[in-house]
Amino acid sequence: MIKMLALIKRRPDLTHEEFCTYYEQKHAPLAARVIPDDVTSVIRHYGQNHALKLGSGTTEPHCDCVTEFEFDDLAGLERWTTWYMGDGGRVLRDDEENFMDVGSRIILITEERPASIHSSC
Repeated sequence: MIKMLALIKRRPDLTHEEFCTYYEQKHAPLAARVIPDDVTSVIRHYGQNHALKLGSGTTEPHCDCVTEFEFDDLAGLERWTTWYMGDGGRVLRDDEENFMDVGSRIILITEERPASIHSSC
């Protein structure tokens, strides 16, 4: 399984709640409308993992959301990337400017390897 993880920070003029609302209620539905079927067919999983503030600490998290896309293989990732970076993906890239600090986004491509934390004893 190939994963693309995007560590996303909100625009400085938005609260975390405003960022989450925009991402969930405007950007994700836009993506659902504009991504063509031949691209969505290679995405096995899409998830938004929004940062939580625990306790009374004042430390800001490094990012507001870790977004994950999962693909069966590198060919699926390539299909997504070709569309997203092309003319078709421009509408999503333009919309990202409305809620995220695009310049601070970190993209990480990983390969999931099953592991166990359970003892066999």
